[in-house]
Amino acid sequence: MPIIVSKQLELEKTREYRLSIQADLNGFSFSVVNDVNKKCLHLYKSEFVCNRQDYESFVRNTASLVDSLPILSSSFKSVSLIINTEKYALVPLSDFKESSAHIYLKKLHDLEDLEEVDYIRCEEEGLAIVFATDSTLINCIKAVQPDFKLLPSVYFPVKYLKTFEDHNKIYVQYFKGLVHVVIYEGDRLMLCNSYPALHFNSALYFIFLALKSVHFNTEMTTIYAAGNFSTNDLADLTKYFPKVRFFRNRQTPIGDSDVEMKYSHLAFES
Repeated sequence: MPIIVSKQLELEKTREYRLSIQADLNGFSFSVVNDVNKKCLHLYKSEFVCNRQDYESFVRNTASLVDSLPILSSSFKSVSLIINTEKYALVPLSDFKESSAHIYLKKLHDLEDLEEVDYIRCEEEGLAIVFATDSTLINCIKAVQPDFKLLPSVYFPVKYLKTFEDHNKIYVQYFKGLVHVVIYEGDRLMLCNSYPALHFNSALYFIFLALKSVHFNTEMTTIYAAGNFSTNDLADLTKYFPKVRFFRNRQTPIGDSDVEMKYSHLAFES
């Protein structure tokens, strides 16, 4: 069933709630959260996934689904759209210029014709995340929600991982084809990067490469996992890391471990 969480939801009260939409290799999903009561009232996932080689089909399927769900056209207290993209760059706010956002990104990534460049300022971290998004997907969401905050998925570990109690901690989001790695030492951001990973062994290689660059001991490092990890993948992680946990919002839980790994970003406030 595409509906994962369905609690009593009065559409006339949606102005009191937060809508978070997520587009990634899992497909299209969204949540409705009451931040006052810290409850996820509704969590929906598409039955289709995103094929990186046929992104146009994903956008078409998303547009059709958005048109078929009246709840997405309701008025909300706030709306955010979370895009999982490997095309991003972190720039210190002391050096950041809005007019140069496109230049920062082009130094690291090749941009497609339909990709737009945007950014989000992270004031507490002292940096801006510049990132690329597909304009056709953005316009699809604008058709029902013209005013929303656009965020790259890496924004959430950059913002929240430092608040987790462990000292040495690494966030790993893995989908077949892509792995994000964010590392914090206490409240100090040490590394944030994405790597191509068609197989989990490739993801493991890049995880260890990242750890080597910051000189972390696996025995003293906690991994926070997100994305599509199989049981065997998690078992492989625990061979090297004694502490493997799920990246979740403890104040607003949304489900079991599998649900948390795939959709926990939808529970965090932006």
